[in-house]
Amino acid sequence: MMNIIELHPDTTVDLYSTAHNLIVHQGEKALDLLRAEAEEMRQNDGTEENLYACIELMRVVTELIDMEVAGPIH
Repeated sequence: MMNIIELHPDTTVDLYSTAHNLIVHQGEKALDLLRAEAEEMRQNDGTEENLYACIELMRVVTELIDMEVAGPIH
């Protein structure tokens, strides 16, 4: 599993940058990776802060994928 501690974003830009990097390196598997990480944290009583960071990254990764699928805005 990934080290979620390294993924704690401090700003919105960091959050989107981290999500983008996950997509670049993991492709469509980024969501599966984050879901598995969140589930492991739930089962192993991971810290709430890490779990919430993971869930927030899932939200942003989904948002970026949806934007890519929708195509250009203009």
